[in-house]
Amino acid sequence: MQRAKWMFVGVFLLMAGPLFAQVNVAGDWEITLKTPQGDSTATATLKQDGEKVSGVLKNQMGELPFEGGTLTGDELKFVFTVNFQGTPIPITLTGKVKGAAIDGQADFGGMAQGDWSAKRVEATTANAAATPAAATPAAAPAAAGGTITGKWDVTFRTPQGDFPAVATITVDSGKLSGSMGSQLGETPITGTLDGMKVTISMTVESPQGSMNVAMTGEVQGGDAMAGMADVAGMGQMEWSAKRSRQ
Repeated sequence: MQRAKWMFVGVFLLMAGPLFAQVNVAGDWEITLKTPQGDSTATATLKQDGEKVSGVLKNQMGELPFEGGTLTGDELKFVFTVNFQGTPIPITLTGKVKGAAIDGQADFGGMAQGDWSAKRVEATTANAAATPAAATPAAAPAAAGGTITGKWDVTFRTPQGDFPAVATITVDSGKLSGSMGSQLGETPITGTLDGMKVTISMTVESPQGSMNVAMTGEVQGGDAMAGMADVAGMGQMEWSAKRSRQ
């Protein structure tokens, strides 16, 4: 009996791993680097394979590819090299990932230090900027509340792959309730719908105790949602949802 109990715990942990995984930094970021000569801006496209991070940084000097970066928990570190007056200088960036933002320290080849920060470039931001102002009222029905009532196919994006779930949501006067179901079981959810902004909270029971999950996001046209999920003590991950057709 005792052996069977621990086998169940082991299977649960294997199943829970993808959901409560480390932070996902893959994607595009806007970086501000504070150098001894002043602030410098750049964009970075990061790729992630587990704890390994690589990518390319783009600024006025061109494209600076890098490999060998690491992501341990929410601690990110990577190094790229710039050519200064014919001398290659490694610049080491270390920082803490906080959802769609990163803050940390920069080391300029051991000769100077500074701060740096980054913000994730969301695809929805670019789409919104390209949408004419006159088209904005088309999304107005979602702000009325209740339009997200129903069943949703939810995807949590983790470094180990996508983790699917199904949310059943009811909205009444801006208050959200329902349940989130996946291979881990059924969990009650609560939250709010304020205009286009949605929040969802749930508590997942695990062998290690209760784990609070806080999801924040935005309704996109009434049939889609997307945002970030914060798992207490575990970090953040992206999530998206589409209205279920079943």
